[in-house]
Amino acid sequence: MFIISKLLKTVADSKPLLIAAGLTEALSVGVMIRRSGYLQSTFGGGNPPDLWFGIQDEKLYNYLDVIGDGGREAYRKMNSWDFFPYMPSYMIFYGALLLIQCRSAQASDLSWLFFIAMMCDIIETGTFNYAANQFPEHISSTIVRAASIANEIKWVSFGFGAIGLVGLFVHNSLKAKKAHQR
Repeated sequence: MFIISKLLKTVADSKPLLIAAGLTEALSVGVMIRRSGYLQSTFGGGNPPDLWFGIQDEKLYNYLDVIGDGGREAYRKMNSWDFFPYMPSYMIFYGALLLIQCRSAQASDLSWLFFIAMMCDIIETGTFNYAANQFPEHISSTIVRAASIANEIKWVSFGFGAIGLVGLFVHNSLKAKKAHQR
C-alpha cells in the first residue's frame, strides 16, 4: 500500500503527471466503451459481466453461451485492455484527484477506495476471463461467488470514491468561495 500511496502523492503533486493520467484514463475509457459496444452489437448478450452488480453462475454461463466462440474471444481481448491500462489508469487518476480534494478539505485520505476497486476488479476480471477460457466447462461455484463478491465491493468502493470526490470538490469550492468573499 505504501507504493500506491507514494504513486498517488507523486501524481497529485505534479500537474503534467495528473494530466497524463487523465488522458490515459480518457483513452482507456474510450477503448473499453468501443470494445464493449462491439462485443454487444456483434455477439449479443447485453452488457459484459464486468458491468453487472453481483454474478450468479447460471447468468454468467448463459452469457458466455449466448456470445459464442467469437464473442468469448472478443471478451478476452476486452479483458486484456481492462487489466492494462484501464484498471491502473482509473486507480491512479481518480485516486490522485481524490487525494487532492482530501488534502484541500483537510479530510482523511480516501484515495485508497480506488485501489480497493482496482484490486477487486482484478479478481473479478481474472475470474470471468478464466470462465470464458474454460467454457463450456464450468469453473467452481465458489470461485464465481468470490468474483461476485469482488464485483460488488468494486462497485461500492468506486461509488463511494466518486461520491467522495464530488462531495469534497463541492465542499472545497464553497469553502474557497467563502474565503474569497471575506
